[in-house]
Amino acid sequence: MSFTAMMATRKEALSLYRDILRTARNFPWPHESGRPWRDVLVESARAEFEQARELTDTNETMRRIVVGRHCLDEAAKQFESKRLEILAQQKRDGSGPDGPSGAGTARR
Repeated sequence: MSFTAMMATRKEALSLYRDILRTARNFPWPHESGRPWRDVLVESARAEFEQARELTDTNETMRRIVVGRHCLDEAAKQFESKRLEILAQQKRDGSGPDGPSGAGTARR
């Protein structure tokens, strides 16, 4: 692997890892083991990245980065879809931040 290709691959991998860490912050609820999902996701991502550290095949490394990015994007889409669904339900029920109680006067 050329130095330039290696640096580009490393940059992409680090970018993906940072994005995983940022996205994991959105998952505070408990996993079936009782630990927060964010901790489970970060631990799993770290294990995957550590396992891939020794890869020398550029194509395999890039394939894993592409698959990882796709999985992260899908998880983010599903999370956002569910979040919007919950907000819509709360608005219909009157239990959201703009509900009749006036308890959650969020500024926008």
